[in-house]
This record gives sequence, structure tokens and C-alpha cells, in this order.
Amino acid sequence: MIKNTVTRALATVLLLCASPALWAQIITLTGADFKPLIGKQTGLYSFFSMQDGRLTPVPHQWVQWSKEGYPYFEEDDSTHLIGDPRRIDSEDRLLLRFEDGGPALSGNVSEQVAAELLVSHNGKEHHFYLVKNAYLQSTERYVQFDPKSMTIKSTDFALSMADQNLFKWNDFYFRGFEGENGQRQSILDTLKLRLSAGVFGENNRVTLNNNNLDPKVKQIISGPLAAMVYATTSVKVARVPVLRIHNYFLVMPQQVDIHSRFTLPGIADTVLERPALDISLDGNDLYDSKLVTSWTGNHVAITDGVLSESEKAMLTMPLKGNNWIWFGTGRGFDMLAQLAFVKGFDTPARLLYQDDASQVNEPERFAGQLPNVGFSLTDIPFGKEFYFITRMYYSHDSSGLAPGVYAKNLLTEPKARLLMK
Repeated sequence: MIKNTVTRALATVLLLCASPALWAQIITLTGADFKPLIGKQTGLYSFFSMQDGRLTPVPHQWVQWSKEGYPYFEEDDSTHLIGDPRRIDSEDRLLLRFEDGGPALSGNVSEQVAAELLVSHNGKEHHFYLVKNAYLQSTERYVQFDPKSMTIKSTDFALSMADQNLFKWNDFYFRGFEGENGQRQSILDTLKLRLSAGVFGENNRVTLNNNNLDPKVKQIISGPLAAMVYATTSVKVARVPVLRIHNYFLVMPQQVDIHSRFTLPGIADTVLERPALDISLDGNDLYDSKLVTSWTGNHVAITDGVLSESEKAMLTMPLKGNNWIWFGTGRGFDMLAQLAFVKGFDTPARLLYQDDASQVNEPERFAGQLPNVGFSLTDIPFGKEFYFITRMYYSHDSSGLAPGVYAKNLLTEPKARLLMK
């Protein structure tokens, strides 16, 4: 009994002392957390916290949601906005940096405090204050997307894209990552998207990759905590429209969410057989990196240029439940990835993992798959709408926590209480 109590106490201390990456992540609340303010104008309220003994404005960002259940963009004529874009609605999302919260307010302040927001996350509670008609406003911006140069820059990473194509990811740099011999090094070779299907028969299989996909950027919404991009992609096979993909990108300082929805129309069934989709990231010479997943037990994949028996076993295991993939370089960059199935997915999904120093897998900038990591979806049925979210969280070292503990803490949703003044 005493041993278990000591163990739990020690685990709590380690979590609170060694988790800067957890606190630095963007947290997402919903309009339902602000019930007394539903219907009020969003522009009336600014967010503050106690810092160095005084109320200081902190950045926040409201994100509109559609009736269909996706991030809302005016240029997406297939969706409809919930409520008034200028007023708080129960389905709106609010973005905050958890670390921007502070201690409870003490003493009198000159600001017109309308409410206190208490946010709890992994055993830690922070206080935010909603100030009405505030003169002071936060001017900090943590991320930006430049459509001309097709680059994303945040306080923690930079990503460039080639050929004005959102799907052609090139150089990816993360603050603090140690390259070979201390040199600056792109962590990424490229993003790989692969759509394959039999055309008029399984024996005549055609594969489309990033080079065949040309997403059109329809709208960009810039905010202090997230750059949001809406893009569509049309795919034709044998001159038959077989796919229209809607992508909603939410790019945050240490996180990228890609919402994807599409329907394989019934007419495509006359042309295609057994369609499949692969989504993966190809690393650039990330030797000695380790990979762990939520559904492959105690197996650990280690990048060494050769696929081991343990890694082969991982590839045979179907994805289950609330999944995640943890990938650690040991050189100042870790990533936790999650594939969240929201609509229509009864199709089989598995880990995609290639560890081969000489294998060519287009699109390719650097030789080898070292490693190529992602998800494979097979036997996608026709006539159903699919909606899934790919989430990627970046950190320096996963806060020094074991992969399972880090994933559990990071993916735990925050809890909020609003106290009106």
C-alpha cells in the first residue's frame, strides 16, 4: 500500500516537473464551456491572466464550426455555418495556450473582469480572465502561412512546400533538433500520399501519388494561434471523376491537424476495384529513431535501414481503437501522430512502416526510407462519406515521459469552468 502511494506521488511529481511540452500545446475548448455567454459578441471579450502580479492580455482564437461537423470556411459551399460568426455559439471552438494561464486573481484591478475561466489539464489548473471592452490587447502571433512562398513558420518549426502544392512537403525544421555533425538538417524527406485502385479489373492497378494531386487553396484564415487553410482536390481516372477531397488544415505552433473528407461516388464502382489510401511521412536519415504504437504491444521499431522481424510483426496488426504512433529521434525532435476516424470508416487500417536504406518510393528527395511512417487504409467502399483527422504533435523530447504516458496526457481533453463575475 505504502509502495503504491509513493509510486503514484513520484509519478505526479515527475509529470508536473518534466512536462513543458504538455503545457505549451494549444488547448481547445468549445462554446458549450461558455454557456452564460452564448449569443454574446466574441469581439467584446479579451482573455487575460495574472503575470508578474498584474493582469496581462494573452492570445486567443475563436474557430467557427459548420452544421456538418467540420471547421467552417466561407468558400466551402458544401457546408453551412452554425449561428452568427460574430457571436459565441455552442459549437464554436476556442484556442488558448495552456501555459498562458496563471494563478488566481488577487486584489483589485482596473479592468472590467466579466468572468473567470478555470482550465484543468493533467492535474494542473490555470486561471484565465475574460475582460470586457479591454483597451489592452495581445499582439503575439505564434504561426503564419505564406501562400506566395508556400511556407509555414511557427515559433517552433518551419515547413516549406514545393510547386505551390500543399501536398508536396519539403524541408521541415524544428527548433533544437540536432542534425548530423551539428549541421542544420531537414527532418523530413517528404509527405507521401498514395491512392491506388484496380482500373477495369484488379490486374490493372493504377497508383496516384503527390505528383498527380493538385490541391487548390480556396481560403486562408490567419490567427494568432492557428493558421487555417481550406483546399479541395479533384481526382479523375480514365476521365471519370472518382474523388473530390476537402481538406481543412489547422496549423498551430507545435501541432498540425489535417481534416480530410471525401466520397467515392457510386459511378466510380464501374471503373475502380479495391481502392486504397496510404498517408505517410518519410524521414531524412533518422537513424536510431524509435517508433511505438498504441496497438502493437511491446514491439519497438528502430530505424537502422533493415526491416526486423519485430517490425514485420507490427505491420500485420490491424489498427484498434483510439490509436497513436509515437516517434522519437533522440536528437531533439519527437512526434506523436493520431488518426481519428469520425465518419464512415469500417475499412481496415494498418501501420505503414518502411525501414530501408536503398528502397525508392516516389515522391522522393533523398535516397531510402529512413523511416517512412504512416497509415494504410484498404478496401475503401463506394458511396459513403469518409471523414478523418490526422493530428501531429511535435515536441523536443516528449517531456521525458514514456510514449504511452506522454500520449495519454497529451490526448486528454482539458476541463473548463466559467465563473461569472
